[in-house]
Amino acid sequence: MADSIDLGGGAPADGYAAGVAALHDLVSELPPRPPVTQGRMFNGDGLRVRGRMFAFIGRNGDLVVKLPEPRVRQLVDQNTGAAVVMGTRTMREWVRFPAEAGVGRWSEALEEAHGFALTLTAS
Repeated sequence: MADSIDLGGGAPADGYAAGVAALHDLVSELPPRPPVTQGRMFNGDGLRVRGRMFAFIGRNGDLVVKLPEPRVRQLVDQNTGAAVVMGTRTMREWVRFPAEAGVGRWSEALEEAHGFALTLTAS
């Protein structure tokens, strides 16, 4: 897999499609059990584990993942990730990674979000 995610130079829809394709490629790196399923969140393609959404592609092609609030603050403070704002509300447990962050960063973020989601769904 390439070091960066090619979103192309076209319209935002191209960036979104490239982000979705990259997300689907990265799913194969996650553990097969419990199974990861696809779903929609905020009109974006995303991933669930045990019914809990943990990642989706934002409309501009960014990867958005759910992590513990302290980890989100750390990533934002380090300028590694960006806060996710819906309207006027900052989503405390969601962080955004642009395509420019690269496949390696997306892979790490997705793995971390998957692990976090499993802790939330543990019985």
